[in-house]
Amino acid sequence: MDLVPFIHFEKQEGSLCAQHALNALLQGSYFTAVDLATIGQKLDERERAVVGSSTALQQGCNYDDSGYFSIQVIQEALSVWDLELIPWRSEEAADARDHPENQVAYVCHLDQHWFTLRKFSVPWRWYNLNSTQSTPTLVSETYLGMLLSQIQNENYSVFVVRGTLPTCEADQIAPTLPNPSTAPKESQTSFSGQGYSLVDNDTENDTIDNEDDEEIQLAKAIEASLQPQEKSVDMDEMRRKRLARFG
Repeated sequence: MDLVPFIHFEKQEGSLCAQHALNALLQGSYFTAVDLATIGQKLDERERAVVGSSTALQQGCNYDDSGYFSIQVIQEALSVWDLELIPWRSEEAADARDHPENQVAYVCHLDQHWFTLRKFSVPWRWYNLNSTQSTPTLVSETYLGMLLSQIQNENYSVFVVRGTLPTCEADQIAPTLPNPSTAPKESQTSFSGQGYSLVDNDTENDTIDNEDDEEIQLAKAIEASLQPQEKSVDMDEMRRKRLARFG
């Protein structure tokens, strides 16, 4: 039994990656582009009130017509759940750098693209929920740290998510499934989906026989993945809270 059918996942539409990343993190259709634009507009107005109506802020900097939203918009949206984004390189994130698998999620950004890495209840159920992929991709505990190191090398900004995520169906099911790392070697896969093809088409059925080969294939998988391509929450209640906060 696979966890993927129970994971809320949104494929890329236009430039709405921030919306997709937020909803993947929260595991529900909590935010629309209109919701985020409203937050962005209020932030722009707040900033203009502080610095005055300078030319630089006339058009605003927290959102644009393409569907892009700033880190400030994402952080403000997450504040409804008392969730906070901590920069990866900050002192507060030292524990995440030492043991990345112990965190609940990461939000990553590069060149106006946002995506989420999220854990579902247990440390061996991390998934890459990048909306440019065709499906959520399983990331093992071991490979999570390697993936985070790689995306740092690719100049991504990484933020550690702090707080309690709303519990979803996938969180409830994950502990009932076997640990993929204990499965027979031939049935294991650290990555899946089009974005993580580990071998060429003419060798896709070959078995990886040793750890060196696995590391080589992992490096290729990570590189490919970077290319463009504990409380339950009542949805109506959360929308009410969001409207009360942002209007």
